[in-house]
Amino acid sequence: MVNIEVIKQRLNQLSTSINKIERFKEISLEEFLKDDIIQDVVEYNLFIAINMMIDIATHIVVDNNMGSPETLGEAFNILNKEKHLNDEETKVYRNMVGLRNILSHEYINIDKKIIYSILKNNLIDIKKFVIFVNDNFI
Repeated sequence: MVNIEVIKQRLNQLSTSINKIERFKEISLEEFLKDDIIQDVVEYNLFIAINMMIDIATHIVVDNNMGSPETLGEAFNILNKEKHLNDEETKVYRNMVGLRNILSHEYINIDKKIIYSILKNNLIDIKKFVIFVNDNFI
């Protein structure tokens, strides 16, 4: 059974990070590219949000005896196999793990235009994950 308090704490941190990112949702690409502080806030909070998603997915899988993920993204595959996530959602979340790895290890080579595109277009994917967790495991 899922430890609801653990999940709630991570959802709270995830929501805090999304709120910090959304402060910059209306800025232009030019403004974003000129302001390294905004870039840092968005990148760091994307990193935290994705880490929280990974932690939540892993807790759900392990606490419900669905398996034992051996990689950061494997919990999403297991949730897909168990019919909790569809193929498209699984692909999106696995891609987020890839972004997390880039933010963590390739920080010198981060394409700021991709980060801006995520800021403008893809936060909904993280919000859908929050809804999924709330609807199915809280």
